[in-house]
Amino acid sequence: MEIKSPKIVALSWGMFFLAFIALISTVCCQRGPKAELDIIVPNIDKVVNAIDKRNFYNIMKPIRRTYSPYARVIELEESNPDEILGIFCDTIFQKNVNALVHLSVTKKAEKSKDYVLGLASSLGLPVLSFDPDYVGALENPQNRMVLQLAPTLYHQAQAMLRFMMTFNWTHFTVVSTTDDNNFDFTAALRSLVKQNNDVNILSGQFRYKIMKEIIFEYDDTESYPDMTKRAVQFLKRETPKDNRIFLLHSSEAKTLLDAAAEAGLTTYKYLWILTSQSIGIPTKRASRSFPVGTIGVSYLSTDSDYVDSVYKKAVEIGVATWVGALQKLNGRVLQPDFTCNTSVPASQWIGGQELYTIMRNFEDLRGTVPVSFDQNGLSRNVELNVLNVQVDGYSNAWSEIGRWYAEERTLNPKLELKGITWPGDKKIPPRGRPERRFFSIATLEEEPYVMYTKRNEKGACNPPAVSCRIVYNRTLHGDDPTAANGTVQWCCAGLSIDLLQILRTRLEFDYDLFEVPDRTCGVKDQNTGKWNGLIKTLQEGGADMALTSLQITPNRAEAVEFTVPYLETGTAIIVSLRNDTISAYAILEPYDYGAWCLILFISVHSVGASIFIFEWLSPRGLDQGRTPMREHSFSLFRSFWLIWAMLFGAAVSADNPRGVSARFMGNVWALFALVFLASYTANLAAFMITKNTYYDLEGITDWRLNSPLKHQPPFKFATVFNSSTEENLRDNHPSMYEYMTDFNTQNIKEAVNLLRRGQIQAFIYDASPLQFQVGIDKNCQLMLVGKPYAMSGYAVAFPKGQTELKEEMDDLILELQDDGELERLRKYWLSGPCYSKQRIGQSSQRLRELNFTSAFILLASGIVLGGLLLVMEHLYFRFGRKYLKKYDKCGCCALVSISMGKSLTFEQTIMEAIDLKKRHKCKNPICETSLWKIRHELDLALLKIEKLNKELRREKNLNALTSSRHEAEGSSDPLPIGWKDNEAGAGSSDAIDAKHAEVENLRPETNMRRSPSYTQAVTSDPTSESEAQLQEYSDLRYNDGKVYQKVDNDEV
Repeated sequence: MEIKSPKIVALSWGMFFLAFIALISTVCCQRGPKAELDIIVPNIDKVVNAIDKRNFYNIMKPIRRTYSPYARVIELEESNPDEILGIFCDTIFQKNVNALVHLSVTKKAEKSKDYVLGLASSLGLPVLSFDPDYVGALENPQNRMVLQLAPTLYHQAQAMLRFMMTFNWTHFTVVSTTDDNNFDFTAALRSLVKQNNDVNILSGQFRYKIMKEIIFEYDDTESYPDMTKRAVQFLKRETPKDNRIFLLHSSEAKTLLDAAAEAGLTTYKYLWILTSQSIGIPTKRASRSFPVGTIGVSYLSTDSDYVDSVYKKAVEIGVATWVGALQKLNGRVLQPDFTCNTSVPASQWIGGQELYTIMRNFEDLRGTVPVSFDQNGLSRNVELNVLNVQVDGYSNAWSEIGRWYAEERTLNPKLELKGITWPGDKKIPPRGRPERRFFSIATLEEEPYVMYTKRNEKGACNPPAVSCRIVYNRTLHGDDPTAANGTVQWCCAGLSIDLLQILRTRLEFDYDLFEVPDRTCGVKDQNTGKWNGLIKTLQEGGADMALTSLQITPNRAEAVEFTVPYLETGTAIIVSLRNDTISAYAILEPYDYGAWCLILFISVHSVGASIFIFEWLSPRGLDQGRTPMREHSFSLFRSFWLIWAMLFGAAVSADNPRGVSARFMGNVWALFALVFLASYTANLAAFMITKNTYYDLEGITDWRLNSPLKHQPPFKFATVFNSSTEENLRDNHPSMYEYMTDFNTQNIKEAVNLLRRGQIQAFIYDASPLQFQVGIDKNCQLMLVGKPYAMSGYAVAFPKGQTELKEEMDDLILELQDDGELERLRKYWLSGPCYSKQRIGQSSQRLRELNFTSAFILLASGIVLGGLLLVMEHLYFRFGRKYLKKYDKCGCCALVSISMGKSLTFEQTIMEAIDLKKRHKCKNPICETSLWKIRHELDLALLKIEKLNKELRREKNLNALTSSRHEAEGSSDPLPIGWKDNEAGAGSSDAIDAKHAEVENLRPETNMRRSPSYTQAVTSDPTSESEAQLQEYSDLRYNDGKVYQKVDNDEV
């Protein structure tokens, strides 16, 4: 056995190991498709050195098995269009780069930003940009594919507002210049303020208010002294008097701050907060233009190492976002195919939009570099430094006092602060608002605006009531221990008091609330021209403002200052309900007079006439008078009788029409009658009970107010002395004012009591207090009537010249209106159960013509359809019957309609022919009467002939009997037939007498029957001559114009 040397064995094992390593490398290191990202930065050592390419390896590790990723850093030398275009053609297009990262950190780089972003946007190439001056943070255009890595103006506005919230500053003014992108900054502030205020609209905990946005017009051709002088005048003129916080965004911040110092706006009472653009590059030695205590927000810092970390972090977030998007693609290749060949037209890359959307929606909060973007493409992982100008020896310096950053794992913004130096080198922050002010406020009791209540047992007011001083009244207040200087300490509550508390909280002031001594709102004396009440107190300086239900009038507006109205009102009228008995005309009250006329006169007669006309024209009906009255008796009055019977459902005998159209019209009327009776019955119940009535005044122009003596008894009405209503009536309705003077009252409560007792019939006053009285009335006996008059509003009043305080409250009242706070107060205080009940409606209203419109339309439609049916009926009798007769062999039509079946039979045809012949012979009553006379004379002649025949037969029989008797006496021949042999031996004479009696029995008995012509008799009686002739015959009788004849029993 041959033994191999150790060297050969070692060499063999070495070769095997190398082969194994090569195999493993081939299998495990197989590269996927290329994916390249270019990072474009300015050629600045500080920026280039800040980028640590070694970290890219760790960031790209998750996709190395799927792709062959590579991140390339491209340095811009000149940042001109030629250089940028060359980079795109030589590098980006050649390497099929599908995304870019661009850093814009210097003025020079700002030019390249526009070129890079513009070219990438036109090609559809996604860009991750670091641009602190980014414009359009709140916009999300469809064709813009830019993800922003830098903290923008929107983030700076967030940090500023968060800083203000920390120290409870709510009011501020925005200052900017025309040369900067001021719109983005102010738009961001408006959006954030609205978002915060909408969240806190109900709680009212913290609400910002932008007092003013002022923009200084910058002119680069103007000298610095001239510009500063103009800026001083501008700030003095435009700055709100109560503003203490300024948010400044301007590259000319030094000029504006120098002007603010000359204007006295940089003292310890004022605070300026600057954006990053206003600060520039912060240095350890700050310009003297920045006063001590100035606050700045910037992504930069005085520490150069921190600046390097900002750029490094931005690039790493961009790379991590790109890597995360490739992970979502999971090996799918998204690469553009661009070229700088001019012969091939450039087109936008379709896959770029997909890649941009994936990168924007990518979120990784637990990765090496947290990544998250909002819907506008703004990075949530941003950080800002809070800087402060502090004293550093003999100069001022920017110092870092905190930072606004995104928390780990959540990326929620957080603010950290320390060691702040405040304006004036103070250790405590400014108030942010003027010093707390104190006002003396006059008021007057008026439900529900100001209502007086006693204090509780502990001597305090139960919320929401506040302490107030009212005029002392010994009868009412007795020995009140709080009585002093003619007033006592009570509590005030109501709508105006709730508004006062809101104003107090928002404007931060304290007050002393007291009742005006003469307890009147204020009316100007016509003789002296002097005012009383609240207006007089304001004019004499007795109060700083007046707050109650003080209505704005033209005269008052000339005497004092009014804010915008916080509640709309006008002059209204209330009356009291009266309990009345049932009216004697209650059965007519369900409908008004117009409706009754339409129903009982126009509708009844029009429908009745329509039915008669349809029946007159119908061939089955009267057929234009051709049908004899004895066969079908129907007339216009009978039609009316039928309509009235159907309307009220009376069970009476009535003739019905035969025509189809007339019957259809009758059915339509029956439906109308059903609707009428149902609505009448339903409404009658409401009017047949004892109901509440009231004076339904139309308004201030009602005749009972303008001519009260014409009403019996005279109409009495009133208002409150020295009120705006009395002033208005005195100026516009002098006669009404003079009449009602005797009935006017001192307050609304007294007037309401007089109204309930019936001592006055109406009360005229402001609409809002009357609405409240109606709502709280115990028995719901008060009612608002008529239309409001002289619409105005309630407002806060100030002495003349207090325009600044007035404007401040104007803004706040308008804000409360927009927020719905004033509407909430109105609904809470002015709505009551009785007022809501009235709005729903309690009384029954008469039905008018418009309420019956549908029923009248039904009648009109019925008349039109009836006319169509009449036409169809004529067409049937003229054309359709002969065709239908051919097919109806078994009489099926009679099962549908009897009249139709009869119209198709032979008997009916014969009868119609005979009737037609008769109708053609005689067409009027005179002709028919003459025809009857002739027929009557013929009947009399026939009767006379029959009488003579009977007489002849009787005489003949008698003669025969007489001759037979004589022959029998002298002959032995047998007896004639009919004679009976008297076996008892009776004489022949007796037998003859008996036979004679039998002959006499041939005479008719006294049974009577009518003459045949009587059945056709119409008007005339027999003449006296005819009557005399009839009396000659014993078997004829005449009675009451009727002829009777004896008949035999056999004939009967």
